[in-house]
Amino acid sequence: MRTFGPRWFRSDSLIAEYSDHFGQAVTRQKQTLALNAAKVEAELASKAKSEFIANMSHELRTPLNAIIGFSDMLGTLNISEPKRVNQYSGYIKQAADHLLALINGILDVTKIQAGTMTIEREPMDITPIVQSCLLIVEAKAKEKDIMVASEIDPEMPRLYADPLRIKQILINLLGNAVKFTPDKGRVSFHASPASNGFVRLTITDNGGGMSVSDIETAMRPFGQVDAGFNKRHEGTGLGLPISAALAKLHGGSLTIDSEKGKGTRVHVFLPVHDLTQIPPPSAKRRY
Repeated sequence: MRTFGPRWFRSDSLIAEYSDHFGQAVTRQKQTLALNAAKVEAELASKAKSEFIANMSHELRTPLNAIIGFSDMLGTLNISEPKRVNQYSGYIKQAADHLLALINGILDVTKIQAGTMTIEREPMDITPIVQSCLLIVEAKAKEKDIMVASEIDPEMPRLYADPLRIKQILINLLGNAVKFTPDKGRVSFHASPASNGFVRLTITDNGGGMSVSDIETAMRPFGQVDAGFNKRHEGTGLGLPISAALAKLHGGSLTIDSEKGKGTRVHVFLPVHDLTQIPPPSAKRRY
């Protein structure tokens, strides 16, 4: 009579050993992939940090040099002509305002990342806010001979939002649109009711546009599509991420439709009433 026990036991032992080795190999592979991912993430973070430091050094040094230089000229060269005094004082104020905007942007993104940013909602009319924002960007637009148009739907309802933060969002987005639009280009603003108790604010430009990867970069704090020491446009890379975060704090969202060579369209969805628990309308791509 034959016995098959030892052979079956040996087979079971081989299968168990193979399974054990296979499990260990899978575990090692997962660990390797995790280490590689962590290494790539650390390298990207280090690169972003280096670019941010280089960028901020330039952004801070430029207005500071202007303030110091024109202050020295006023204080040491005995300039008494009212016209020149007013001119130099204006340059100093412009540089100081720019420096303050940089610092405020850094403080805002720090608060947002720490979860301490607050907004004060109230019923508000969008029209005067839009008009004041257009006046602010108008000077830069004229320098580049850019046409800026605006249209507010007659059926546009009042918002339930923080006027100061809505103004901040619009200045960031309109400023970016003017900045990245070539000379003799066009920037437009449109406000209209959306669905589900929301309104839609849209800023459109016919600038160079962005690819999907460019949008991902631009939406990261301090991320800039045109970065490096030879970048063409000034800025800290905070406008878009701050605007998106402020829209989210209102219970809304910010979406971007863009394509290389075909311009950019940014939509901001904001609530009409205190409906922050209702998700904003679906869109092509949401950030």
